[in-house]
Amino acid sequence: MDKKKIRLYQKLVILLICFIIVLRIFTIILSRYESTANSDANVDIAFYLLKEDYQEMKLNLSSIFPQNEVYTYKFSIGNQDGDKVAEVNLEYELELIATTNLPLTYELYKNEEYTDQGATNIIQSNEVEQDEFGTYFRTIKTEKETLNFEEPKTNVYQLVIHFPENYNTYNYQDILEMLRITVNGKQIT
Repeated sequence: MDKKKIRLYQKLVILLICFIIVLRIFTIILSRYESTANSDANVDIAFYLLKEDYQEMKLNLSSIFPQNEVYTYKFSIGNQDGDKVAEVNLEYELELIATTNLPLTYELYKNEEYTDQGATNIIQSNEVEQDEFGTYFRTIKTEKETLNFEEPKTNVYQLVIHFPENYNTYNYQDILEMLRITVNGKQIT
C-alpha cells in the first residue's frame, strides 16, 4: 500500500514538472511574436475621414491630478489613411464634450504646439450646459474645417488641460472626468 502511494506521488511530481516545462516552452515561443509601429505625428488618436462619417473617441481622465504642469493629448484628423485618400471634398466639425466633475480648463491647438511662441487657441465656444437628467457637461467647439480631396492633409491637434495644483485637496480625490472627442464629417456639394 505504501509503495502504491509513493509511486502515485512520484507520478504526480513528474506530471507537475512536465506541465511546468511545457508551460515555460509555450511562453518562450509565444513571446517571440511582437509588432511595433512608428508614427511621424506622435498622436494618441487618429481619425480618418475618407467619406461622410461620424466618429468619436472617449478619454477617461482617471489619472489626472492637480499639478502646475499641463496635461497634453494629441490627435489627428485627416483625409488620408495610408494609400487611401478621400474621393470628395469634406468638411468636418470638431466637438469635445467633457463632464464637469473637476475644475479643468481646456485649450486646443491645431498644427501648433502649446509651447510654440504665439500659438493660437482655436476654441470658438466653450459652454457648460445641463442635460435632461440634471448633469452638467462642457461643450467645446471649433470652426469647421475643410479637407480638399485633391490635397491629402492631416491636421494634428494638441489638447491642453490645466488642473492647477491649488486644487490638491481631498475634495477632488477619486473623482473621474470623461472627455468625448467627436468628428462629424460631411461631403461638400
